[in-house]
Order: sequence, then C-alpha cells, then structure tokens
Amino acid sequence: MADFDTRIRFLENTQVMEADFSDFTFDSSATVNRFYDRIEERIRATGEDLWFFLVNLNGTRIDSTAWIAYANRGKALNLAHSMGSVRFDASPETAAQIRRAAQTEAFDPNLFTNRTEA
Repeated sequence: MADFDTRIRFLENTQVMEADFSDFTFDSSATVNRFYDRIEERIRATGEDLWFFLVNLNGTRIDSTAWIAYANRGKALNLAHSMGSVRFDASPETAAQIRRAAQTEAFDPNLFTNRTEA
C-alpha cells in the first residue's frame, strides 16, 4: 500500500485529489481493486467526500484482463467522489489523438498532454 500512497495526493487548498498512474501497469483485476480500494480509503480519511480529480495516465498500461475492473472502478469512484475529472498523458499518441478528435463530436475536453494544462 505504501507504493500506492506515494501515487495519491490531496491538494486541499484547491480540493484536488491527484492520482498518479504514470508508468504503472494494472496487470490484473486484483491490482485494480487494491489501488482503487486505497484511493477510496484515502478519500474517506480526509473527511471530505467530494474532490476534483487530476489523473496522470502517462505510460499507464492496462492488461486486457484488468480492463473491465479498471473501467468499472473508475466510473464508480467518479460517481461517488468526483466534482469533475481531468486526465493527462504526455505521450505522442495521446497528443495525436487530441488533435484528431478536437474537431469531432468524439472530442474529450478532459484529456490533456500535461499536468499544467489539465
């Protein structure tokens, strides 16, 4: 859990919870559940139920066996505790996807290439 704790930060002055998934591999549903359980425990420990979420996805990998758990836990966490979420990923693939999607209905305004813009 200590390794997860270094990846979860609370910026109380702006009511932001930052989840750093950078260079992390969600290799199983069990890993997803342990990480998200720890996020929920840390949120409860703050005494505040609602936070803005800032999520670093740079270099994140999600194995196919973990994808459903990752999607479900992320959605549930957002519904229960998020006042809004932004994500960022500095990879060239993400930058290219943002450029392609910017002029379409599929554009996701909550995905950025860096933390400052997010």
